[in-house]
Amino acid sequence: MKFDEILKDFIIIDGHTDIPRDVFLRESRGEKDAFRSHYTELKKAGVNIVFANIFTKGSKETSLIEGLLEVEKLYRITEEYEDVVIIKSKKDLECVLKTGKLGLVLSLEGLEPLYGNLELLNMYYRLGVRAGMLTWNSKNPFAHGTDEKTGGLTDLGLRAIERMNELGIIVDVSHLNEEGFWDIMSISKKATVASHSNARALFNHPRNLSDEQIKAIANCGGVIGIVSYFSKVDETDPSKARTRDDETETIHDVIKHIEYMVDLVGYDHVALGLDFNMYLGDFGVKGLESAEKIPDLLKLLLERGHSVENVRKIAGENWIRVLMESLK
Repeated sequence: MKFDEILKDFIIIDGHTDIPRDVFLRESRGEKDAFRSHYTELKKAGVNIVFANIFTKGSKETSLIEGLLEVEKLYRITEEYEDVVIIKSKKDLECVLKTGKLGLVLSLEGLEPLYGNLELLNMYYRLGVRAGMLTWNSKNPFAHGTDEKTGGLTDLGLRAIERMNELGIIVDVSHLNEEGFWDIMSISKKATVASHSNARALFNHPRNLSDEQIKAIANCGGVIGIVSYFSKVDETDPSKARTRDDETETIHDVIKHIEYMVDLVGYDHVALGLDFNMYLGDFGVKGLESAEKIPDLLKLLLERGHSVENVRKIAGENWIRVLMESLK
């Protein structure tokens, strides 16, 4: 069977995108319909669902306002594009899978928009947020990020995890430091994910995961979304963990992280969280510069001998399992 025919049967889910922030920034500069370019790319690539991350920078006040504005822009998009749906429930997920509409899973990339007030998590849940990280790299009222070598979850962060479990918000450990990671694994009662993280054994970067962390996520039924960044593998000795990022990553480096994790924990716990950020000014990973290149990644996996069934899991089925277990 030809690849194009195989691809038609795949559900493709990208577990991490910063589309909401890009739309917010471009429209703040006066651009109209900033979502159009993303919509065109995702449709062309056959992507079914993306985790749309509410990501803010700046003061507490700035984060509070920007977070709400990003959500508002996503709701406006669903009004302007009749085949774009915010996934809030199992029924919404099933609708997206059945109709071929583009599904958005709203996620908080850090709880900064909560202004340090856990009650606002309830509001974001009502607005459709179904996944979230406690922080983005730095320290906030809930946790310490990868910029901090010590310090895990605060008391407020511990209570946030309990509330996320109660509401049905997927707990995402990407961007947490290691102490915070193990705090979450000790108290979270639901499948935990790392939406966009790679293997530290191949690239020793704080954003990547140790073998023990990868196994812990697999043991609780979660998934790790392979990310395009921080993926460079040592060319002369792949068993030697790389420690420097020179922005020369390629699609083949990303493949190596997928295969490393598959060998470590199996196909049921590896997914995509590619974090395409060229639209925010970052460099593009060669061969995997945008969502349009996702089919190329899947084709390479098939060419390297991974079965259609297993590549289908990586492409989207593993994310579907986690969503079905979490959504109400």
